[in-house]
Amino acid sequence: MGSRVKLKIDSTQKILLKRSLNKNGEAQRFFSTEMQRIMNPYVPVRSGSLRRSAIVHDDSVEYNSPYARRQYYENQGNGIEGMNNGGRGGHTWDKRAWADNGDAVVDSVAAFVGGKRA
Repeated sequence: MGSRVKLKIDSTQKILLKRSLNKNGEAQRFFSTEMQRIMNPYVPVRSGSLRRSAIVHDDSVEYNSPYARRQYYENQGNGIEGMNNGGRGGHTWDKRAWADNGDAVVDSVAAFVGGKRA
């Protein structure tokens, strides 16, 4: 008659851990590092101190400069490498960097964890 098949499946946490997908795991840190890398050309630059102030955390990238918030929301892109001068520097650099490079970041994170983009 029929035969039985018994499957032994690892727990969800164990599967996530194998792929470094656990909370604040290596994949999250890799993603944050990749985001900092792709955002760098989009961050406004005068002296370069804002770009150099980037601190990569497990789950975020922080720009630790007294004027970072103002530059993020109000920069007009008129600097040396600004949007209005043929460059990419300007406001909301994370959103613009993701729009231009998000697929490549997804591919690199997928490769990092041993998979591929769906």
